[in-house]
Amino acid sequence: MLRSMREGAKSPIMKIFLIFLAAGFALWGIGDMSGGFLSSGNKAIEAGEHSVSAIEAATEFERTRITAGAGLSTGEALQAGLLNEVMGTLARQTLYLAEASELGITSTREMQKKAVSREPAFRDENGQFSDFRFRQTLAQAGLNEPDFLTRLSKSLLQDQIEGSLITAGAFPTALTDQLSAFRLEERTATLKEIAIADQFITAPSAVDLSSYFDKEQENYDAPALRSFHVVFLSPNQLETRISLSDDELKAAFGLRKDEFITPERRNLRQMVFDTEQDASAALADLAAGKSFDDVAKDSLQWTTSDTNLGSVTRVDLTDELADLVFSVAINTPAGPIETAFGFHLVLVDQIEPGSKASFDEVREQIASTLIAEQAIDLVYDYANQLEDSLGAGANLAEAAAQLNLDVGQIENIDRNGRDIDGKQVTNSFGDLATDSLFLQLAWELELDAISTVVETVDDSFFVVQPVAEADSRSRSLDEIKDRLQADWTREQALTSAREKAKVVMADADKYFTNQPASLPFQRSGSGLDHAAAGLIAQAAFSQAVGQAQLVETGESIIIVRTNTVTPAPKEEQSDMSKTMQAGLNRLVKADIASAFALALSETYQLELNPLLVQQVLVGQASQ
Repeated sequence: MLRSMREGAKSPIMKIFLIFLAAGFALWGIGDMSGGFLSSGNKAIEAGEHSVSAIEAATEFERTRITAGAGLSTGEALQAGLLNEVMGTLARQTLYLAEASELGITSTREMQKKAVSREPAFRDENGQFSDFRFRQTLAQAGLNEPDFLTRLSKSLLQDQIEGSLITAGAFPTALTDQLSAFRLEERTATLKEIAIADQFITAPSAVDLSSYFDKEQENYDAPALRSFHVVFLSPNQLETRISLSDDELKAAFGLRKDEFITPERRNLRQMVFDTEQDASAALADLAAGKSFDDVAKDSLQWTTSDTNLGSVTRVDLTDELADLVFSVAINTPAGPIETAFGFHLVLVDQIEPGSKASFDEVREQIASTLIAEQAIDLVYDYANQLEDSLGAGANLAEAAAQLNLDVGQIENIDRNGRDIDGKQVTNSFGDLATDSLFLQLAWELELDAISTVVETVDDSFFVVQPVAEADSRSRSLDEIKDRLQADWTREQALTSAREKAKVVMADADKYFTNQPASLPFQRSGSGLDHAAAGLIAQAAFSQAVGQAQLVETGESIIIVRTNTVTPAPKEEQSDMSKTMQAGLNRLVKADIASAFALALSETYQLELNPLLVQQVLVGQASQ
């Protein structure tokens, strides 16, 4: 989580779009949901006189999940630790609010305007503030303007408090100069590739195979293997057992009708002025017949794209601006109206009326959603019933039969979920053979013992019973003959390729004469068009010019001869050094800020209740 914070915020504004943590919960010594301080009531976070409710924390979790959660469901995001990250961010924010109140620090509208105008993400190609870029960035972050201003205010408070602390965090330039020169050095090499060609190897004789088996026999020993009876429960498995009446679907439609309302949208253009007088003068020009684009160009040097906000809804705007935009007629300039960004003139080009979807239009969507939700509930209900049946003395088959479930089999796998030949077993009842929790429990149980009902990923459950076990043993040649022959052939092909490579190495000048060199490449392999670029670069950079060495890829053997060494270009090296120093400086400053946040947590008696937030989220997901 410290990495999230370190890589996240690069400017005061962009902090509010990212998850940036001072080690998240780890900062306060909290390793999981059940640890840490517990607050009372409905407060998820409390520090001094400031707090965050469970509903507010859950809302922030969902916003973050949707905008930055890589498509995870609420349950998946909880399991991935996203709640810890969000709670860590909110906890730090709350601590700084408490400290700001104590110190009497505030965030003014003028400070907000300056911060917005300085933000590179909001500027166009000419370096000018672009309202279009501003709106676009907010939309990508899942924020509207009021939410953004609230977050910006809190971020500015934090910056004021941290500013005096972290100015001392600086990394030596001499070290970053050396690191950048090392990374940007380039080399060229000549390559000679020799294929490992199994197809040209003559089949082994019985004597060859027997000799090879005697030498490698222990590598073919069979591991200890177990077979299991398994009952597996998942939501997908139970969806076919759910049927919904029209009354249920209509009731759900009534409860969720807001989800099927399309809000009115308006295509909007605007100009933003620093003073009301300038805005009024521009409005007068518009009233005199001058076009919106011409006034924007003459008054602000704005282009058409700068004025164009595109299609917006009421929630995309501040209340005062929304009231104006959604009351004015098409093609009628209006304003000025003041917001935190200045004085606005607006022009609505087009109106897209809102609409409400009918029940018939969304019937299938509602049914699909309800079935998925009820399947999750049914899984937990079945898990409880299964647990009760087993607790009452039923065997696994009897308990499964009561719920009309199948008892499956996973046969002959080792402790790592692999078969007798070391291949990973797949397609085994929710891929349980690849589930570390399943494998650990399955091998800890005594033979014929039945496990408890165990929850695994994706709201799924399993019960496992070991029914057979075979000890590790030696295997005969006949038992592994095909595999043995393939391995012998592979070894012979590899030996042949190595011998050919040694011949080339022994007379490199002969074999590399007139051989074209590669394009210049860096230590990472960047610049080399080869699947083994990293290995080739590693070899080329580990030897002097004129030297050669072998690289084995599994498919071929490559002789790598280093040809030239080119030091890093001074300008590029200087630029990288500055970039590296800035990044390292951020790391140092972030660690200082983390220590300060830890001190604040003691001063303001920070209390956290992530379990309360989780209960809200689980309750929302099940509704």
